[in-house]
Amino acid sequence: MPEETSQLQDILKRLFAMKKSKDGRYQKRRFDLYGLELLQVTYDQENQEWDVLDHRLKKHYHFDDIDLVAIEIYDLLRDVQLTF
Repeated sequence: MPEETSQLQDILKRLFAMKKSKDGRYQKRRFDLYGLELLQVTYDQENQEWDVLDHRLKKHYHFDDIDLVAIEIYDLLRDVQLTF
């Protein structure tokens, strides 16, 4: 039986893919839930900094640690899941 990955592991995989990508200085990814884009994450490869834009609150969060980015994304998505 295949082993399931956690939501946090899936988020980390996407973030590591952004970090490894070589097709430009800035890597952007959307994080959707229920068909709605809730977050946009941008990684600046030159400065090795992360920016998380929460569309609901129109607020930016800045990080320099991939683990903290993953936790913030997880928390924001989970918050919306618990609302519905």
